[in-house]
Amino acid sequence: MDLKFVTCTYIGVYGHALTKGKVYQAVAEEDDRFRVIGNHGKRVWIDKYYFANGEVEVPILSSWKFDDPLDDFDLIEVTVTFSNGMKRWCLITTPERLVNHFKQLHLDPPGFNIQHLIIVRTMNNEDIGQTLKHLDEQGDIEKATLFLE
Repeated sequence: MDLKFVTCTYIGVYGHALTKGKVYQAVAEEDDRFRVIGNHGKRVWIDKYYFANGEVEVPILSSWKFDDPLDDFDLIEVTVTFSNGMKRWCLITTPERLVNHFKQLHLDPPGFNIQHLIIVRTMNNEDIGQTLKHLDEQGDIEKATLFLE
C-alpha cells in the first residue's frame, strides 16, 4: 500500500484512539476500514466513516458564548465558534427552565419542535462546554446548531 493519510472527522467510540482533526497514516486498508496507529500507540481497524481522505481541514469547536442574559430567558441563545472562523448558534436550557417555559399562560402554540435546542443538566459553563465538545467530537454539532452569518 502506498503511503496514505486520512483525517479524523469525528471520534465516535474511539476517544481512546482518535482525535478529531488529527491526520493519521493508514498502514492498511480494506473496503470499509482503515488500520491506523491510534493516539494510544496501537494499530487499530476503524471504519472509513470516521475519516476524510488526505490531510483536510476539519472545523473544530474553539469557543462558545452566551448571547442572552441568563436571568432574562428560559431558552438562552448561544454562539459557537469553530477553528476555521465559522459561527453557528443554538438554544440552551435546563429541564427546569423548559418546564418553566411551558408554565407561561399565553404560550402560543402550546408546543414546539426545535432541532437546535440543547438541554443540559445546569447552566454551568463546564456542563455546557463539555456537552458542546461531546457533540463536536461525535459529529453532531452541526445538527444541533444553525449556521450564523
